[in-house]
Amino acid sequence: MSQTESSWREYRRIPVTPRARVIVDNDFAGDPDGLLALTHHFLSEAAPVVGVTCTSIAMEGMPYPDGSPARDAARELMRRLGIADPPPVSDDVQVPFAELTAPTDGARVILEESLRDDPLPLVIAAGGPLTHIASALRADPSLADRAELVWIGGGAHPDGAWEYNLMLDVAAAQFVFNESAIRISQVPQHVYRQCLMSIAELERELQAAGEFGDWLYSCFNDPPDFARIGAIWPMGDSPPVLISTGATESSSFRVVDAPWIAADGTYRPHPSPRPLTLFDTIDTRLLFADFFARLVLRFAVEARS
Repeated sequence: MSQTESSWREYRRIPVTPRARVIVDNDFAGDPDGLLALTHHFLSEAAPVVGVTCTSIAMEGMPYPDGSPARDAARELMRRLGIADPPPVSDDVQVPFAELTAPTDGARVILEESLRDDPLPLVIAAGGPLTHIASALRADPSLADRAELVWIGGGAHPDGAWEYNLMLDVAAAQFVFNESAIRISQVPQHVYRQCLMSIAELERELQAAGEFGDWLYSCFNDPPDFARIGAIWPMGDSPPVLISTGATESSSFRVVDAPWIAADGTYRPHPSPRPLTLFDTIDTRLLFADFFARLVLRFAVEARS
């Protein structure tokens, strides 16, 4: 064993105190930025992942395979990442909130975790439609007292607008914003669009992460026929990693009244407003540098052990 290897084994890492426990909610069978964000969540010891809830609700004309393709993708990621004690992963929800006749499997995962005795606060990090969260809140409104929602979605304030994650299931977003009391941190469309990654950076950095990096890169290199990729790839699902770990000092946010969401995705004044934390900027340098450093350190340490 070399002196460098011996020194590394004796090196004491900076201790990190967990800030929250996280349930990650997303469509992991769609745009692969959701898989990259899920990887980052698992690598961040400041906010351990305690559940994964999956959706594969599709826009008209863009159907997903039957079953649970997002669940299968999340499980494959955990297997390849080597998660020794994987958290519960829900079946996909494939129908919108208004058509549900019973709580979703994701609602079950959320409610069971929210009732577990744990000193860490529970954050639901949602990067898609709010179907599972709305289903859980309808089944047990007191969930609002036991969890906080961080959502990538909705248009800019104060007016709102059509936005993909919102309009995939607008009735779910309406229930969460208009009818529930859950605390919300929102990253609207024009803010999550700040999270752009160079294609060259993505390729270079993932190549340094061994077989897992090769697999994650392969999720990006076969886009659908309608996609036209330029020099960048949007990574809009990643901001909740910073927010759930409390690493928000270098981003900017403000507290506003949570709006009432109309059926067309626009905002109205809420008759009984509650505070909402609204993000205006995301520190993308910190976000992506942290991800790639953690990924390379994870696999560099495995290679040395």
